[in-house]
Amino acid sequence: MEAPSTVKEVQELTGRIAALNRFIARSGEVCKPFFQTIKKAKKFEWTPQCQEAFEQIKTYLSSPPIISRPTKGETLYLYVSASAVAVSAALIREEDGVQKPVYFVSKVLRDAEERYSTVEKGAFAVLVAARKLRPYFQAHPIKVLSDLPLRKALGNLDVSGRLLKWAVELSEFDISFLPKAAYKGQVLADFVVESTGRTEKRDQEALWHVHVDGAASERGSGLGVQIKGPKGEIFYYAIHITFPITNNMVEYEALIAGLRLVEAVGATKVRVYMDSQLVVHQINGQYEVHDPTLAKYLEKAKEVLATFEEVTIEHVPRGMNEIADALSKLAKGSDMNSETPITIMEIPEACITATEPKVLPISAQLEWYTPIWDYLTTGQLPTDKLAARRIKRWAPEFTILEGELLKKGYRKPWLVCISESQGRKLIDEIHGGICGSHQSPYTVDKRIEREGYFVRRCERCQYHSRVSRRPPASLNTIASPWPFDVWGIDILGPFPTAKANLRFLVVVVEYFTKWIEAKPLALITSPRIADFVKHNIVYRYGIPHTVISDNGRQFTGAPFQDMCEGFGILSLFSSVSHPQTNGLAEVSNRTILEGLKKKVEGSKGAWPDFLDEILWSYNTTPRTATGRSPFAMVYGMEAVTPMEIVQPTLRTIAYEWTKNNEKKLVELETIYELREEARARMAEYQRKMRKNFDKKVAPKHFQPGDWVLRSVEATGKHIGKLDPAWDGPFIVTRSIEGRAYRLQDLAGRDLPNAWNAVHLRKFYK
Repeated sequence: MEAPSTVKEVQELTGRIAALNRFIARSGEVCKPFFQTIKKAKKFEWTPQCQEAFEQIKTYLSSPPIISRPTKGETLYLYVSASAVAVSAALIREEDGVQKPVYFVSKVLRDAEERYSTVEKGAFAVLVAARKLRPYFQAHPIKVLSDLPLRKALGNLDVSGRLLKWAVELSEFDISFLPKAAYKGQVLADFVVESTGRTEKRDQEALWHVHVDGAASERGSGLGVQIKGPKGEIFYYAIHITFPITNNMVEYEALIAGLRLVEAVGATKVRVYMDSQLVVHQINGQYEVHDPTLAKYLEKAKEVLATFEEVTIEHVPRGMNEIADALSKLAKGSDMNSETPITIMEIPEACITATEPKVLPISAQLEWYTPIWDYLTTGQLPTDKLAARRIKRWAPEFTILEGELLKKGYRKPWLVCISESQGRKLIDEIHGGICGSHQSPYTVDKRIEREGYFVRRCERCQYHSRVSRRPPASLNTIASPWPFDVWGIDILGPFPTAKANLRFLVVVVEYFTKWIEAKPLALITSPRIADFVKHNIVYRYGIPHTVISDNGRQFTGAPFQDMCEGFGILSLFSSVSHPQTNGLAEVSNRTILEGLKKKVEGSKGAWPDFLDEILWSYNTTPRTATGRSPFAMVYGMEAVTPMEIVQPTLRTIAYEWTKNNEKKLVELETIYELREEARARMAEYQRKMRKNFDKKVAPKHFQPGDWVLRSVEATGKHIGKLDPAWDGPFIVTRSIEGRAYRLQDLAGRDLPNAWNAVHLRKFYK
């Protein structure tokens, strides 16, 4: 294979390499010279760097590693590498102690991505691998092996907005971070050796510059911190001090705060600049410390300094530390005009304050925060995969400070996490104590939050709480696989009495074709409904698979159920007070009712005379869901309407009775294509409906054994002004597809029918 001689040949080369991307380690970085050559399309130039990369690719492809296939559930390992121009990752599996590659991923950095810090590039490499290898990340536990503090960086909320977004995106996978171990396989030689040199060079350049200053006065005290990264990124922090402090103490506080902030970014090599000559010389050992308080600060500062690989502290004139000085004045309350985003923080007590570690209470039953505590302290996760994913997603919102678990707040910097028993006592006192008046949860939450606690139950408030109208689960559309398979049945009425004492209307609608059948009835007994289904559905369109109805006696009665059992029809019932389960029948009822209102006018008792006209109009009108009329879906052709007789159309003008049968046969032969087209259109229509519906969903799920309250309104009982909106409690005995539930009272008696989740709410004992 010879080197390319034109831009087009270079493009062909990069295309071939892209096809083999998964087999080539760090392909994006290796091929960088090719991309630069393509950009110079006007003048082709094959540089020595291009030739070197070309020879490297040929050598690599002449002895390719054997790509391995992982087994289901096997733990995979991810090695990441980052250079100035690209990030790469190698997905590895172990077999008999030997590491074998599964996939190589590489991405060339562009624009702002090239200015990411070392830690951010490492995290970005993990993100790129997770996006490109999503099936592997979803099916396997992934262990990321890296010397970078990726776990700490992705779990810290105060470092970078992009890191927080990446942490949320990665939290759906089972990812853990481990120190890089020894390499066990020769297959990683290219990936490891080539990235090591760049990593060492990059580490030499990865020096962070930190400017700190403190300001103390009677009006207030503050700290200013300016952090400059190796790629030019800059962070500003203005930290307010809420405790009394001297000038020398505030300089130590600024130094320690700046070191902690840059440590959180993942920096290992730091140079600190400050204008306090006393503090700098005490740190360097040139001055002795006689003040006992400053001695404690010096000890604390050396403890923090020991966490870095390389750190130097330099004294600079105040004029070279202006930004940090301005930030400290901003934090203590002075005016400062700046358009640069500044992070405002607050320190409630001195870093040297001797505080006994607070131990969270231990009980026989695990508290809600125990899994979070375990994960933050030891990295331990629950064995259940869903629970582990939930903890990993939630953990970045928490931190441990001096032995106490704190949650990040948006209305207050940090909230103290307490046990359930402590929370009950706190809420009982605030909600229903001497100064409480059973206020709303939001009001109580504001009072609790004002005290700095994060917790959740008053029985009276539960019975009198508002009934939510938001759907508890995503829309579950009913799909019929073929015509006349699923029918919905409902009853309209009573109407004004017509001839033969007709007062009711039984309506059935077919879910695939949307075809409607209806018949006026004087009595709506179970035998009459069974007779209607037999003569208007079974004898005309065949035996259906399913009939959906409400819980009326006409449908639950023995005659109707015996008829269904005799024909092998599955009879399904909607939840109590939840007509949306049989939504198509409800929509058809509304259409018929609106048509009757407009037709009858003054002669309301003649409504049965107009029924056939309304049904004919409905069945010959194209429906939005299918794009065809029910008539065409049933018979394979559109009906000839009266309008075509008054105003002739092409098919009535060019009608030839000799060719009519042949044309109808052709239409019958294409009826299957027509129905398949309608099925696809209906699926897209239902998808859009589901998308709009799901925007309003407030998820609500119950498990067997849960205690719930039931909406009194759903039972049909009258609710007075001072009556409770909920009754119960009841016990969930069975879940029906996670949307409806069977209930049992506390005496062990089963409640008839199923109840939709929209009419239930959890009861807290």
